[in-house]
This record gives sequence, C-alpha cells and structure tokens, in this order.
Amino acid sequence: MTAALSAAWWQAVGRWSMPLYCIQQRGTVWGGLFETPAGLTPVCPTASTYRTEVRTGQSRVEQYTLPTWAPDALLTPLTRAGYVLREDEIRGPGHYSAFLGRTVPAELFYTAVRDGSGTLITISGSP
Repeated sequence: MTAALSAAWWQAVGRWSMPLYCIQQRGTVWGGLFETPAGLTPVCPTASTYRTEVRTGQSRVEQYTLPTWAPDALLTPLTRAGYVLREDEIRGPGHYSAFLGRTVPAELFYTAVRDGSGTLITISGSP
C-alpha cells in the first residue's frame, strides 16, 4: 500500500517538484535519443510558465549548460538521431538558434545563448 501511494505521489506531484522536472529520462537528451554528452550539465528553466506548460503537457523543454561557448554542441548528435536542420540563424555573437525536424514543419527549436563564458542550450518542442 505504501509503495503504491508513493508511486502515485511521484507521478502526480513529486517528479515536478524535483530540480530536473523537465528532463524526461535522466542521462539522456530529448527523452532517450542519445546519452547526454560529456561536459553538458542538465538544468531546467526556473520560470513558472515553463513549469506549467511542461506539467500540463503543452510543451517540452530540456536545457543543458557547458563551461565554454559551444553553441552547436548538440546539433551533431541530434542530426545523427534523425533530425534535419531546417533553418538556422545567428542573431549575434552570443546567440544561435535553429529549427530541426524529422518532418516539415520542424518539431524542435534549438537555441544556445552565452552564459558568462559558457553556453546555455535549450531544446523545446511538442511533447
């Protein structure tokens, strides 16, 4: 009985209150496409709007930090996993964004921004 209640609590509340509420499968990128590459640290957005969208299943988001500026750190692994670069643009020296997809229109929005001397990469899309 206790185990069943604990499992129900985890599914309903617990996993969303954990610091990595947005990482669907720990140790992997985008729900198990590939292992998180060395040097990347998973994080989650702190904004309540992101939390609400992820909790209600409206969107999905994963974030990773790197200690150096490497805006394309996850592009090659994503393309190996079957995603095609549909459109990319560089908005400035500290920002890169791209749309990737297995179909058209693109399913993923990829953005990298300078975070001090490092990089914050965000992948977002439909759940």
